[in-house]
Amino acid sequence: MLLGLGLFCVGIFISRQGFFSRETVQELMAKADKAKVLRETAFLTSVILTVVLICMGAIVYSAYHYTESVNFCGKLCHRVMTPEFTAYQHSPHAHVKCVHCHIGPGASWFVKSKLSGMKEVVEYLTNTYPRPLPTPVHNLRPARETCEECHRPEYFVGYKLVIKEKRQTDKNNSKLYTVLLMKTGSGGMKGKAFGIHWHVSPEVKIYYKYTDPKRENIVEVVKIEKGKKTVFKGSEEAREGEVRLMDCMDCHNRPTHIFHSAEEALDLEFVSGAMPEDLPFVKKVTLEAITQNYPSRKEAKVKIAEYIRNYYQKNYPDLVKNSPEKIEQVIAAAQEAYLLNVFPEMKITWGTYTNFLSHDGCFRCHNEELESEDGEVISQDCSLCHNLLAEEEESPEILETLLGE
Repeated sequence: MLLGLGLFCVGIFISRQGFFSRETVQELMAKADKAKVLRETAFLTSVILTVVLICMGAIVYSAYHYTESVNFCGKLCHRVMTPEFTAYQHSPHAHVKCVHCHIGPGASWFVKSKLSGMKEVVEYLTNTYPRPLPTPVHNLRPARETCEECHRPEYFVGYKLVIKEKRQTDKNNSKLYTVLLMKTGSGGMKGKAFGIHWHVSPEVKIYYKYTDPKRENIVEVVKIEKGKKTVFKGSEEAREGEVRLMDCMDCHNRPTHIFHSAEEALDLEFVSGAMPEDLPFVKKVTLEAITQNYPSRKEAKVKIAEYIRNYYQKNYPDLVKNSPEKIEQVIAAAQEAYLLNVFPEMKITWGTYTNFLSHDGCFRCHNEELESEDGEVISQDCSLCHNLLAEEEESPEILETLLGE
C-alpha cells in the first residue's frame, strides 16, 4: 500500500513536469511496438499487485495476532480495562492469554467475540460503557470447554490444606490463623464423585433457576443423580427466570480478575513482607486510610500517605524521626493494596464484585429456603466441603503440629 501511494505521488510529480504529457505518450506509442508496451505494462502491474498483496497479507496477519494479544485486550481501551488488566496481572492466570479463556479455539466463538467487540467499541467511543463492568457470565463460551483444557476436575482427588493468616487491628498487629482441610474431592474419577467437585461430576447434573443478571438470587435447584430427580423450590414459586446447568464458573466466577476486600488486601501485604509488622497499630491505621472515600486514584495516593504520616507524627513522633524508611514502606504497601483493588473512575470500590468461591457463593443454594416435596432441604453442613481445624486462633495446636513450630 505504501509503495503504491509512493508511485502515485511520483507519477503526479513527473506528469506535472511534462515528461509524460498526452502528446509525449502518443508519440512513444506510435513508435513503439504496442504489444510490447502492453506486455511490459501487464508485467509491471502484476509485480506491483503481487507486492501489495504480500504487504496486505503481512499487515492483516500481524493485525490479527495483535488483536489476540494481552496488550490489545488490556491496554487499547485504557479507561475501561485498567481494573481488569490490573487484576489479571496479579492473578493465578497471569501467564494465560486473555483470548484463551474469553474466546478459546474455534471459528464460531471467534466471530461471536468480534461481533460483541464491535458493540463494545461503539460504547467506548460514545462513552456509554457500564461502570463498573459487569462480570461477563453471559457471553463467555461454556466454561467446561475452556477451563477443562487445563483443569481436569475428575482428577482432583483427595484434600487440600489451606492456611489463612489474618492480622488484628490491635497495637501488636497480632496474627490470627484459620486452618481448613478442603475436600476438593473428585468430579467423577473411576465412577466415584465426592467433595466440592461432586457438583460438576458427569454422574450428577445440577440445574438451577436464577432471576437476576449476577446469578445471585437462585429460586430453584434440580438434582439428577443415578436417574433420580429431586427438585428444591422456595416458598414462593418464581415463574420467571433462566435455567442453567451448573459448571465451573458458578463457583469460580472470578478466577482471574480477583478484587479483594480491604482487610484481605492488607493481610496479603503482611504475608508478602511488603508491610512491616513491628509498627504499632499499622493494620488499624492503614485500614482506616484505604477505606476512605476518594474521588480518584491520584488523590487517593496523596491522601493515604498524608493520613499515615499524620497519625504516626502525632502519636509516635520518635518513630517517625528514627525510622522514616519504615513509615514510607507502610505508605507504599497501603497504596498498593488500594491501587490493586479500587478504581473510583469505574465505580469499583471494596466489595463491588462478589466472589462466589466463598460462603456468599455457597449459600445461594445451601440454605433453608429451598425445599423438596418431601421436606428435604439442601444441607448447610460446612463439613461437606471442608473440615475447620482452627478458626482465627493466635496459636492453633494443629499449626504447631503441621509446621513443628
